Amino acid sequence: MILGIDEASVDGNAPPDFPALKAACQAAGSSLGFAFFRGAWGTWPDSLLDQRWVAAKRAGLTVGAYLYLRMTNSQPPEDQVHAFADHVGMLNADDFVPALDIEDAGFPAEKAIEWSTRAWEELCSIYGARPIVYLSSRVVTEVLGGLPLGSITDSPLWITKPWPWKERTQAHLAYEGIPSIPAQWGDPDSYWFYQYQGDALPCPGFSATVDINRFNTARLGSKFGRVSWVQRRLGITQSGVFGADTEAAVKAFQKQSHLVVDGIIGPKTAARLFWLPPPTR
Repeated sequence: MILGIDEASVDGNAPPDFPALKAACQAAGSSLGFAFFRGAWGTWPDSLLDQRWVAAKRAGLTVGAYLYLRMTNSQPPEDQVHAFADHVGMLNADDFVPALDIEDAGFPAEKAIEWSTRAWEELCSIYGARPIVYLSSRVVTEVLGGLPLGSITDSPLWITKPWPWKERTQAHLAYEGIPSIPAQWGDPDSYWFYQYQGDALPCPGFSATVDINRFNTARLGSKFGRVSWVQRRLGITQSGVFGADTEAAVKAFQKQSHLVVDGIIGPKTAARLFWLPPPTR
């Protein structure tokens, strides 16, 4: 089981001890593989990212930055994306594509979808890749009205809630539960990241609260839409089944990308895959 954290300056942490968290994950039968940091809250850049990025990479983690999209007329989505991009800069192929955090309320559903789509399109334009989308089934129902989301659903999904534990409770460094997936993503295995605990406290290596996530590894035997998504990016037959042909294609991609060649899609391979453009036909 591969775990990761996500953090923003509002969490109030001192500089974290990533090696301590890695050791605690290992003791729990998991491994620490990735971290996300808030790049911007609306048009406000989050300085925490500057303090964490290098340290997380030095610890061997695959890193990513997210934009918390605010639903406010005073901050058009394009302005929010540009504030994020100006702060984060142009990421490289070893990093995750940007993540778009859709959870803010305040607009009617139709406008919230328009706002989200405009931010999504602007991120695509600047970074040349479809961003990760962070949301929950509740947000899809209550904020976005349960309506169709168009091309957004072709983004890698980072799902959150319901959390099985209350906020500000002991960190759980192993959890096998299955999240609730919005119908727009099609099947119960369509997520790549699952934030299963929010505001964990205490958590090894962190002085205050932190969110804990699990990576949904894809390997021989995996099925359904997420596998078809990978197959489309790799230009092979879309069967929706991770069989020997898909394993061979993943190994070839890993070799070309100078990654460990094991045919398993973990965070490092996923980060590279997320940068691949969707097929043109």
